[in-house]
Amino acid sequence: MHGSDADEASAESPAIGDRVGEPVLEPAVTEAVASTATATHARLKGAERATRPDRMSSILVAVGAGPHTGATVDVARRIAETTDAWLELFHVVPSDEALADGDAAATDDTDEYETAGDRLLSAARDRLGDFDRADRWLVEDRTAAGAIVEQSPYYDLVVVGAPTTGTVGRFVFGSTTDTVIDDAEVPVVVVEADGETSLDVA
Repeated sequence: MHGSDADEASAESPAIGDRVGEPVLEPAVTEAVASTATATHARLKGAERATRPDRMSSILVAVGAGPHTGATVDVARRIAETTDAWLELFHVVPSDEALADGDAAATDDTDEYETAGDRLLSAARDRLGDFDRADRWLVEDRTAAGAIVEQSPYYDLVVVGAPTTGTVGRFVFGSTTDTVIDDAEVPVVVVEADGETSLDVA
């Protein structure tokens, strides 16, 4: 549908978040990827984990340095808009233990990771534009996957980027995506960007 036909259809049917008692998750994800130019695909995993399929109030959005992050933020915003949910922009930096064990890359300077993480979260917040139902959270942990899985019960949905390669990418998203899909206590949306959508942190 295009133009006035689409307008008439939306006027006749209630918004996804207004359909009391009806599942909102799958329609919201389908609509979000269809209306987000930066995303080529979004897979919903673990839909059966939703405790209230007719309601969505909070979404954890994994923010990293990978090429899918911009599209991940865009899709999460669209889901939140259609379901009236809040977004938590979430970035994990390696803890001292992770650095000591060699689980994180290159430098052992925690401050550098925190500074880079803060820039990523700021860029993600800027990408949301006038969307004002969003918070940001920078957390230290041994692994990004562990931190996301640990926090997942406090949200209705987790949104992550598709796996990436490279040392930093692997820490942030590589095996993280599969672990989050397998172990999160809520449904997970995995977003694949249409091209490069890394956040501008210059």
